[in-house]
Amino acid sequence: MTSNCFDRPIIILSAPRSGSTLLFEILSKSKHLWTIGGESHGVIEKHRQLNITHKQFESNALDESDWSQPLNNVLQDDFRAALRNSQGEPYTPDVGSIRFLEKTPKNSLRIDFLNKVFPDARFIFLVRDPKENVSSIMQAWRSQRFRTYPGLPGWNGDWSLLLPKGWQKLKGAPLESVATFQWQQANETIMQSLTKLAPERWQLMSYHELIASPQTAIAKLTQFCDIPFDDALQDLCRGPLPFSRYTVSKPAPNKWVSNFGEIQSMWPQMQSTLKQINTWLTRSGQTPLSEHWPAELAPTVDDSRSQLSAELNSPNYADVGRNAPCPCGSTKRFKHCHGKLS
Repeated sequence: MTSNCFDRPIIILSAPRSGSTLLFEILSKSKHLWTIGGESHGVIEKHRQLNITHKQFESNALDESDWSQPLNNVLQDDFRAALRNSQGEPYTPDVGSIRFLEKTPKNSLRIDFLNKVFPDARFIFLVRDPKENVSSIMQAWRSQRFRTYPGLPGWNGDWSLLLPKGWQKLKGAPLESVATFQWQQANETIMQSLTKLAPERWQLMSYHELIASPQTAIAKLTQFCDIPFDDALQDLCRGPLPFSRYTVSKPAPNKWVSNFGEIQSMWPQMQSTLKQINTWLTRSGQTPLSEHWPAELAPTVDDSRSQLSAELNSPNYADVGRNAPCPCGSTKRFKHCHGKLS
């Protein structure tokens, strides 16, 4: 019989490319948290009834109708079998109850389902400035490193990152429309689901606060999670934060400006979601995201070319396989492009 070792799991929620990997990698250094080492795609989607192919590629969404007690037991067994502590040591039954940390962007569309699997879970909702976030989503698509559904039926091409309901209406739309759609659907679905839960079960966090004041931000989260702000976390927060494993190119102030025109065209469409997020930030005593369009940052033609060149020539090539597509977007294999230069 399945025994539940999971005590108040901590689940990070965000739109894709919001900084959730960085937050996960920071928190996973805590001696008091356990993870499965990465994202939960394999654990969840190996079950046919939870796999997108069983759902005719409708979306990554899961809800209470997808849950059953037998499935719940198997999922908890699967998660438990993959558990590792901050030192990489596997879980054994003598350890007893543990605090589990989970992060997968698809979780933004699965909160109601996860709440059934882990009824005492705590949720961290990470939000990021939409200009930066949508630009990063666009960059991820162009890098070809995040292709979740190669040859997606009905799309006439590869699909990157999470797949929300209604994606079919984006067929033939420009990349900025697809990226904005993913950003909006993730954030709006998160907010709709979290409003069903008791306020003490979730915490809102701004990516800007995480980057600007990591010690303050992580200390606040550890208090919410009811774990110590231990030495490992404090040491990590004292220096410059490391790049996450999924960084495509080096962070820089206003890097999003390389997509200035495309994002400007979508700015009016982003406003309703942005205002909802800002209402939540204000209620929680945090600084709202800017709703001002920074026309003063409009690049010249030469500036745009220079920024795009810098973006393509300084990506993060960590963990890129030699036969994988080059992150620069050239469509060549890494070993035939930037790989032979590194």
